Amino acid sequence: MCGITAVLTLTDRHSETKSTSHLPPYVNGGKEEPEVNGSQSPNDVAESLQDQMNNSLDIIKHRGPDSHCSWISDDNKIALGSCRLEINDLTPSGNQPFQNADKTVHVVVNGEFYDYHQIRQDMITKQGYNFRGTSDCEIVVALYEYYGVSFLSHLRGEFSLCLYDSRKQLFLAARDRSGVKPLFWTILNNRLLIASEAKAFLPYCWQPEWDVRSIMDYGCFNDERTIFRGVQKVRPGHYMTCISFEHMSQRQYWDHDFPDKTTPEPRSLEEMIEGVRSRLLEAVRIRLQADEPVGIHLSGGIDSSVIAGMAKHLLDTNQVQLGSQGTIQKLQCLGVAFDRDSGFDESDIAQRTSDWLGVDFIIADMNESEFAANFEDAVWYNEQTHGDLGFVGKHVLSKVTRDNGLKTVLSGQGSDEIFGGYGHFRSDYLREQDRCLPNTTLSEQWRVDEHKKADKADSAGWTNGPVETEYLNSGIAPCSMSEAPSWLKFVQVLTVQADYAPWTQSLGQCPIEVSLMEDISVSVRQLMKYKWHPLHSAFYVWNKTILPNMLLTSLSDRTEMSHSVEGRVPFLDHHLMEYVNNLPPSVKFRYDPTNNSLTEKWILKEASKPFITQELYERTKHPYSAPLKHPVGGPLHQLMSRLVTRQNVEALGFLDWSKMHDLVHKAFEEQEPGTLRKAFLVAQFVVLSQRFGIKTAGH
Repeated sequence: MCGITAVLTLTDRHSETKSTSHLPPYVNGGKEEPEVNGSQSPNDVAESLQDQMNNSLDIIKHRGPDSHCSWISDDNKIALGSCRLEINDLTPSGNQPFQNADKTVHVVVNGEFYDYHQIRQDMITKQGYNFRGTSDCEIVVALYEYYGVSFLSHLRGEFSLCLYDSRKQLFLAARDRSGVKPLFWTILNNRLLIASEAKAFLPYCWQPEWDVRSIMDYGCFNDERTIFRGVQKVRPGHYMTCISFEHMSQRQYWDHDFPDKTTPEPRSLEEMIEGVRSRLLEAVRIRLQADEPVGIHLSGGIDSSVIAGMAKHLLDTNQVQLGSQGTIQKLQCLGVAFDRDSGFDESDIAQRTSDWLGVDFIIADMNESEFAANFEDAVWYNEQTHGDLGFVGKHVLSKVTRDNGLKTVLSGQGSDEIFGGYGHFRSDYLREQDRCLPNTTLSEQWRVDEHKKADKADSAGWTNGPVETEYLNSGIAPCSMSEAPSWLKFVQVLTVQADYAPWTQSLGQCPIEVSLMEDISVSVRQLMKYKWHPLHSAFYVWNKTILPNMLLTSLSDRTEMSHSVEGRVPFLDHHLMEYVNNLPPSVKFRYDPTNNSLTEKWILKEASKPFITQELYERTKHPYSAPLKHPVGGPLHQLMSRLVTRQNVEALGFLDWSKMHDLVHKAFEEQEPGTLRKAFLVAQFVVLSQRFGIKTAGH
C-alpha cells in the first residue's frame, strides 16, 4: 500500500492545463516552477525533477509514511515515485519502484494483491523469474514479463499502478476493477502527471481551477472528470497507455455482466447460498493475510458483521493467521458511535455483535464537537464533496484505528451494491417479473401495485410524470432515459444545482441524471434494454458511477488513507462479484408470503447465518449516515457561519450568494435535512478553495 506519482515528458503536441508560479506555502517553499528544458544541463533537469517528485510524495505521505523512493530514467523523460505504507515484506526489498532483471521495466503500485504466493510460484515455474523479495506487488513485473498487457486480468485485489517498459517506450497506468484505489492524471507543461491524489500535482506548479460544468452536471461523480479542470481519473477496470511519449488511449479490461433475463436458473437455492458463502469466506481469508496486524471496521449492519464473523471463524479453525499476530491475540473491531439520541447510532448493535463473537470493540466517539474539529481536514484529504458528514466520521475512525496499532482493516463496503441492499433498488426489482427464477407465491398484481408504490416513493419531490415525458420540452431526447434506473430520480438532492451563478448558463445545461445515463456506452444500454433485468441494470449504473466516484472515495480509500490505514473490501473481490452478478434477481430481493413483503439481500443473509447474530439476520438495512440535526449556536453552526460567508462564496465564482445568503440560518433554525446538506456542501467547496488555492471560476 502506498501513494504513487509519475511524470512522463510528452512530445509538443498535447494540450495543457494551466500552470502558474503560485503555490501554497507548504509546497516547494512557494518557489516558481524550475525550468525543465532549454538551457538546463541533464544533471540540473534530473535534480529539478527529483525535487518536484520528492515534494509530490511528501504532500501525500499520509498514504505511505514509512519510506519513499523514486526512479528517474537516464534521459529524464520518465519518473516514478512511491511513498510506502509497509504491510507486506517489511524489509527494504519491498520498497518501490520494482524493476526486472535488465532494468527495462519499472513499476510502482498502490494497493494489495491476493493469491500472490501462488502467482509467485507459477512465475518461478513458468519462466524462472527471480523475485528480489516477498512483496505482493512485485508480481506485477513478473506477470507483465510473461503475459504483456494482459497481465491485468491475472491480478486479484485493490490496486492502481504505473508501469514503464523502455524497450517498447510504453507507459501504462491501470486501476482495479471496482475503483477501490484512486488514480488521477493531467497534462501540464508538456508532461503527463499521474498520482494517487490530485494534491500531489501541486509541487509541479499545477494551478487548480474549478471544472464548473463537471460540478453542475455531476460529471465528477458520473465519469472520468473531477471537480478540477483538466484533471481526470483513470476509470475502474481500465488502463491508460502512452506510446513513444505521444499516443495516449484508455481501454477497458473488465466490466460487470449479468445473466439473460429470459434464461431459467438451473441451480438450487441451496447451491447458490453455498456458492456465495464459500466465495465470501475465501475473499475474507485472503484479505486477512499480511505482515502487520489486521482489524475490522464494524457497524450495526450485516455487511461488516459477517466479515467479522467469518474472520473469527477462520481464526478459530486455524485457516488463517491474523497478520503478524498469529491466532493468540484477539481480533480487534472498531466502529463509530454517534450521539445516542440522534437516531443514527449503531454502536450498541456493534457491541452486541462483538460480545457474541468474543472480540474486542473499540469506539470512535463522534459528537458534534468532533465533527466540527475534523471537518476541514477531512475535506482536504477527500478532495471532493460528500452529501453528509459520514465521511468525517470515517476520517476520525481511521485515526482511532491507527492509534490502536492497526495499519490494515477489512470493511463491509460494496455489499449493498452487489446484493441489492439499498431501498431505491426495490422499484427496479419490481419493474419486471424475474423469469430466471419465477416466484410462484408472488402474484403479478402485487408486483405491479408494489412497483407503483416504490416508484412513487423514489420520485417524491422530483417529478410527477413518467421519466420519458419529463424531457419533452427540454431539448433532451425523450427516450434517452428509457433504460434509466429508478434511483436516478433522487440524485439531484446530492447537488447544489439551484444556486449556480447566472454566468454558468453559458456552459450549457444537462440534467445530471441525463448526463449520468449518457455516459453509459451504447452497447451496454442495449444489454440493459433487451438482456438484463432492470434490477441488474440499476446495479450496473450505480456500480460504475456512485460506488467508485463517491462511496469508495469519501467512505473508503480517502478517509482511511488520511491516517495511513489500508482498507480491504472482501465484497468487491471480483471472483465473488462475478458469481453474485450471475445470480437471478429473486435471490437478492426475496418475496416472503408470510408477511407479504420483500427481503433485501436475501441470499447474503442466508449465506451469513452461521456467522451473525439472530438480531442481524432479522434486521432491515440502515445505510451509514451521520446525524442531520444540530443545535443553533453549537460547534457546527459556528463552523458553517465562519465558512459560508459572502466573501468565501463569491471567491468560488460559480455559486450565487444572493440565493444562499440565509442558507446557514435556515439550515440550523429550521432543521431541514436538505438545507443542512446544502450548507455542508457549500462549506466543503469553500474549504477546498482555500486549501488548494483554487482560482475563482469565471475569471
